[in-house]
Amino acid sequence: MKAKTGFKYAGFGVLGVAAVIGFTFVVMWLWNWLVPEVFNGPILSYWQTLGLLVLSKILFSGMGGGGGKGEKSRHARKHRCSEDYPKSRWRKKYEAKMNGKVEEKESEGKDEDEVIVPE
Repeated sequence: MKAKTGFKYAGFGVLGVAAVIGFTFVVMWLWNWLVPEVFNGPILSYWQTLGLLVLSKILFSGMGGGGGKGEKSRHARKHRCSEDYPKSRWRKKYEAKMNGKVEEKESEGKDEDEVIVPE
């Protein structure tokens, strides 16, 4: 059982290396096809292209520092439901805004708990 797991991780490693090599060749082909004709720029070798990709990774997304952005991102912190503002408080504000137009309905196996009654 553990041998299969080892082969699986080795396969993912080989697949990852192959993906990086393939992506580098695609970028090199696109660069060498477009940039010399359009901008009179240089033709890049494989290692120059790989260096350019690593440099752009460092400049545009940083050096890393952990697995994924998760809770560190500003967007996740902004939209996270904090303890001091629970959903029931939001529901009270919603019901007050609707001026009693929201009435509870008996659930008949559906996930809908409320219906907005037209005037």
